[in-house]
Amino acid sequence: MKTISKSLSKLNLLPAIIVCIYCWSCSQDDAFLSALESPETTLQQSTKDTVVYATVDNYQIPIYLSIPEDCENMNYPAMVVMHGSDGMWINHDIASGKMSGQNSEWRELFDANCIVGAFVDSYSGRGVSTRTGKWATAPDNFKISSQFIRPKDAYAALEVLKKLKFSDGRNVVRAKDIGLLGFSDGASAVASTLYDTDNTPADWEWTQSFDGKTHDTSSGVQPPRPRPESGFAGGVFYYGGSGGYNYWGASPCGDNAMEGNIFAPYAPMLYQIPTEGYLSENTLCLVNVLQEKEFPVERILYEGVGHGFDFDDNNQSAVARTNALNWFEEILHMEK
Repeated sequence: MKTISKSLSKLNLLPAIIVCIYCWSCSQDDAFLSALESPETTLQQSTKDTVVYATVDNYQIPIYLSIPEDCENMNYPAMVVMHGSDGMWINHDIASGKMSGQNSEWRELFDANCIVGAFVDSYSGRGVSTRTGKWATAPDNFKISSQFIRPKDAYAALEVLKKLKFSDGRNVVRAKDIGLLGFSDGASAVASTLYDTDNTPADWEWTQSFDGKTHDTSSGVQPPRPRPESGFAGGVFYYGGSGGYNYWGASPCGDNAMEGNIFAPYAPMLYQIPTEGYLSENTLCLVNVLQEKEFPVERILYEGVGHGFDFDDNNQSAVARTNALNWFEEILHMEK
């Protein structure tokens, strides 16, 4: 059987989704490839990293694809990764083609475990560097909302992965074995992406509250994307918040959480929660509610670390990464 580095001479990318392609690890002669009107785009064998652009609500959203080498698979599990509030790139510079240390480390983990990675940049295409200042509150936050905007990006990446093909017509990725991984604001986006819209009450009104003011659909709040027929296999949630600015109704820590909070995932979730995280309380409450409602969610607590511990130099980071990969191994039917 050929390894992927020898087989990956052509990938088929639907032009309806892909706008253009840049190769960060190509030879000098192949430093730039544009998506032609033909049904497939040729990637040279030396290509390791590729950035494609998906159109979401008329914005061009960069998706960094990492393709593992020397893995003897007919096709692969894959992971869509949602970055945190500081964005995806080193120094917030997409032109560098270099992801932040955290994302680069996860890309190396994917390579080592024969996983195709799709790292989604929800910010730069929308003119945002970090979710700070005006981007942290309404109405500007609606442009990058982890509740109803970033899930669209995740599903765009899902469709890109499903349509990647080898030159012999084989799918690069197993469509049923695509997971979702997110950190902080990206973790909130993971949960929102996996929300089961079949659980929405018939008379539900989608609103969010910022600084004591309630906003509805007339001021920019959007309903979630409908649950797809074939979505993600599951998701891992790292130290995000679960209040959603009351998007899901009652506070998960409130007395009315069981009836008043409508959040419900359609796929299994693993919550990675630091005991010292400033967003941990409402997430712990939500996990308790979901488990009482018998949804397929698990939690692992990490003692003595706080928000952002994944990219800190500590033992808990390594333990959590191992736990996440072991969890995905079962969910994504990964080969040992």
